[in-house]
Amino acid sequence: MVTPAYALSETDLLRACQVDTFRSHGPGGQHANRTESAVRITHLPTGVISQCQDHRERLRNQVAALVRLRLRLALHVRGQAVAAWLEPFRRGRQCAIGPASGSYHLAVAAVLDALSQSAGSLAGAGAALKVSGSQIAKLVSADKEVLQAANQLRAHAGLGPIQ
Repeated sequence: MVTPAYALSETDLLRACQVDTFRSHGPGGQHANRTESAVRITHLPTGVISQCQDHRERLRNQVAALVRLRLRLALHVRGQAVAAWLEPFRRGRQCAIGPASGSYHLAVAAVLDALSQSAGSLAGAGAALKVSGSQIAKLVSADKEVLQAANQLRAHAGLGPIQ
């Protein structure tokens, strides 16, 4: 099985990307529009784009943009996740992971793949991942882009949105 782009090492992922820097806009006081600290990363094989201009330092923006890129790639690619990625975060039928975790994108990929395979059913995805359906809903509701992707999967299966 080929390793999905979102699960590659930082070096390997960046090899498949184009990294652009530009001058940030918006707040930042005297430093705004002075340096090219904002970063845009484009994953060339898929065209998925992520950018960050939250920090004054280019390197911090690049790290944040890479985290966002991994999550967007996990939302974009189906059928390549490994259910075992969720294992370190399982506590019985609960799942102790959120957006601040460095592995959140892996958990999201596993959950969205399970939702896709279970025709959008939270209970079916939970059973496949050995967590409760409410934990699936909690995990996908923690990020608006993830919630949107999960609701699109459910809508495609004729189910209502996760609230």
